[in-house]
Amino acid sequence: MRIVIAGGGTGGHLYPGIALAETFQRLRSEAKILFIGTTHGIGARPTQQEGFVFETVAASGFVGLGIGGRIKSLFAIPLGLIASIKALKRFSPQLVIGMGGYVTGPVLLAAILLRIKRVILEPNVVPGMANRFIAPYAHLIFTAFEESRPRLRSDKIRRLGVPVRPEIISAKRVSKDGHATPTLLILGGSQGAHAINQSMIEALPFLAAGRLTLSIIHQTGKSDRDWVQAAYRHADLQAEAHAFIDDMAGAYSKADLIVSRAGAGTLSELAVLGKPSLLIPFPYAAAHQEENAAAFVSAGASVMIRDRELSGAGLAKTILSLLSDSKKLAKMGVAAKGQGRPKAAEEIVRACLELVER
Repeated sequence: MRIVIAGGGTGGHLYPGIALAETFQRLRSEAKILFIGTTHGIGARPTQQEGFVFETVAASGFVGLGIGGRIKSLFAIPLGLIASIKALKRFSPQLVIGMGGYVTGPVLLAAILLRIKRVILEPNVVPGMANRFIAPYAHLIFTAFEESRPRLRSDKIRRLGVPVRPEIISAKRVSKDGHATPTLLILGGSQGAHAINQSMIEALPFLAAGRLTLSIIHQTGKSDRDWVQAAYRHADLQAEAHAFIDDMAGAYSKADLIVSRAGAGTLSELAVLGKPSLLIPFPYAAAHQEENAAAFVSAGASVMIRDRELSGAGLAKTILSLLSDSKKLAKMGVAAKGQGRPKAAEEIVRACLELVER
């Protein structure tokens, strides 16, 4: 069996794809997987680390671009489609899975033209442009949120959740007594978030005034790592700043509270682990992340600060309020766990196998 997994260049698209690929190979040892992504983002690194083949095609988004950028994106469409057709003919898959992101458009369109069975995974409340366009032509669509259903023109939708890597699912919570130092984990997505980094450093004097001893693990992205680490050293805080955290399972295990963007991949991991969170949605993702965060806030699993409302003082106040209320944190953790779908990868793969083999 040969499967193509296409997704954008962020961890939110790639890591669920890796979870699916690993599950395919566990259930069908002969399965061959090809990942298709773009030259931008982190696509090659995590897929190749796990032993998978990764190829790129030309693709570009439209959201947030000026007229010049949109014209350039339009010219990339036929190039991406031609490259996708060539890649699919070369690999000869029985199934193409779109994980979201603009690269899924040309790859899934090529699958339609070549009459290859195709599946969409929509992890966000608000479906992306490529998934909305392809949805009527997909054989199966898997969603994470029930609210996505009316936004996709299809009667082949199943709400099974977002696949989570096995090492995350099996992460063990670090045992702490009532006097242990609480650990704050700060994530800005796979490439970091400058606004969160800046506000966190501005929050340090306010956190110090709150007289709460903290341990901090901070994924900053490559460009901000050095100055963030220097700021923590200057503040004499127990803090680790990483450009990228490879051992996310270990980081999650230690964390009592997560400050994060609201990408669907991260939220699925927080839910499986039952972790309370302070969400700061990325403001330039067509409101996708804000809708995701709102769903978790509504469930009682998270609190939210919008990016435009973000400040050092406000961030510190919310962090102190949450970490000083262990009962509320526990309640949020239980609510997060209720949103978790630890068997999503296996359920999605079994549905895909049934589609291909019937």
